[in-house]
Amino acid sequence: MKSTKNTAGIVVALCAGHRCAALIKASDDDGGLAAAVARSSGGVLISASCLQQCAHGAVAAVALRASMTDLTGPSVWLGGLEAPGRLRALGAWVERWRPQEERPSALPHELSQAVLGTGAPVRLTANQA
Repeated sequence: MKSTKNTAGIVVALCAGHRCAALIKASDDDGGLAAAVARSSGGVLISASCLQQCAHGAVAAVALRASMTDLTGPSVWLGGLEAPGRLRALGAWVERWRPQEERPSALPHELSQAVLGTGAPVRLTANQA
């Protein structure tokens, strides 16, 4: 069995705040993002608490994780993910990435209008329940 302890992958921090969650639920997405991330090589999907970007529709921060560290590289912020096909395009892009690539391929055309900008790395922390 292959160890995933040091596996690289793409981290998707999807806003799960009330507004974003409602927009995504009402969108044309069939829940394929979670399945695509699960099939990806080292991908991680985080349901983040409200990311305070409500004016931009459903949002997510996407970043590359070199290994199982608690930090990623800089993040790309995407908005309007409730638009038709955007969550599926994001899922397909995450699923195509392979760890031997130094960085993900360019975002697909379907996501080009969703880019809000770049930001700080996504911090991965365990729940302190």
